[in-house]
Amino acid sequence: MKWIFLAVFTEINLKSFDGFLDPPVLRLNSRLRSSAGRFIPGSRRFFREAPPTIEIASYLLEEPQAKDLVADTVAHEMIHYWLWVRRRPYGHSAEFYEKMREMGVSRYNPVPRNRPYRYIYRCGGCEKEFPAKRRLGVLACAECCKVHARGKFDPRFKLELLRSLDPKSRSHLD
Repeated sequence: MKWIFLAVFTEINLKSFDGFLDPPVLRLNSRLRSSAGRFIPGSRRFFREAPPTIEIASYLLEEPQAKDLVADTVAHEMIHYWLWVRRRPYGHSAEFYEKMREMGVSRYNPVPRNRPYRYIYRCGGCEKEFPAKRRLGVLACAECCKVHARGKFDPRFKLELLRSLDPKSRSHLD
């Protein structure tokens, strides 16, 4: 599988960067969900050099248009890498967008795999429900606190776990 990424990298490098970029570490990441890929800059520190890395979401390989999605994602991350190598700001800057438009690369992941909501919390004051993807700490309803407590935390409006939609949860609050 790594040779496919290297082939895509090499093709884009020659076409859009005149072969300027050295191959970084290329790998799949099974934890990426909402973003299709990411660029991790290397370290240029003396005695602590680390190579730059481009990671691609592994689920992209399961999509029907996998080849196009991987190529688009690698190209997007290569722009970050190209800017980093040139010691330019490598975030989504004006220079980044200019190169992105020139290459015809997407800004956003067209097939994100967002995690579902697993918990439902309720405000004891207004009875409004709040879905959450993970367990929340001690929080209060911002709207109720603004109206009734001058914006300060008030335990009367603390969000209580109403139910867990997570099958792995140890909570039995249904």
